[in-house]
This record gives sequence, structure tokens and C-alpha cells, in this order.
Amino acid sequence: MGFNDRDMLNMEMADKIVVCINSKDIGALYNLFSDEVRNNDKALKSNILKIYNFLDGKIDSYEKWAVGSTTDIEKDKNSTYYYSSFKLSINNVEYYLYYIYYPKNDFSLDSEGIKSLKVVKVSEDDKYFCYWQDMQPGIFLPDEAK
Repeated sequence: MGFNDRDMLNMEMADKIVVCINSKDIGALYNLFSDEVRNNDKALKSNILKIYNFLDGKIDSYEKWAVGSTTDIEKDKNSTYYYSSFKLSINNVEYYLYYIYYPKNDFSLDSEGIKSLKVVKVSEDDKYFCYWQDMQPGIFLPDEAK
């Protein structure tokens, strides 16, 4: 799998997340997370439902805000992860969607998939600021979603 293929997979992941949010499909979003997250985060499904309730509507529009990636290569193994942010509009309220996604990880196959997902209102982004490397596996819930 080449790097261009991985870039395309990352954009496809954003589209899949949007489809899951719009259809409020808990199982579909759950299955986009890595095996590692699904096996270790017992509250993942209930947190997905809390995010859907927090957003309370379908996404009217979304746009790529920022995307970065990191690749580790060691002999014949490699791993790439993307840290991506998108701006969403739902019922005239703007949100940021942040996620960390591993399309490929030869070092740990169980970590392929979404590692972390965070959705916050644009107006509250500073309140919930964190660096990408500080995002915990699973779903981040803003105070309103808990």
C-alpha cells in the first residue's frame, strides 16, 4: 500500500464518519475503530451514542480543516497514522471533528483503524484544546455530551 493510497483511505474515513453520524449508526462507527480500542474501551458504544445526541442533527456540510501524518519505517515494516480535523456544520452550529486514524500499522495490526475521535463546538475549541499526542484512545466527550 503506497502513501497516496493511504491519503485516499484517510479521506474515505472522514466520509465514513460523516455517514455514521448522519445515520446515527452506532455499530458502523464502532467498527471503524481499531480492534485495540474496541477491546479496551468498554464504554465505546455508549460514548458513540452520547456524541450522536450531542450533535443532534445531520451534517449540513463539512470541510477539511487540517491533515497531518506520521510514518515510521523500520526494515520491512512501516506504520502511518493521520491526525485530521474537519469543520462540520449542523443546524447552523459549527463543530470541529478531530480523529487519529491508522490505515496501516505493521508493528501492531490491532491498532489499524480509528484510535481517537473528538467532536467539540468551534466556540469551545480552546476550552478542550489538547495536542494530538495527548488524545486518548476512544472518544473524547465534551461536558455537554456527558
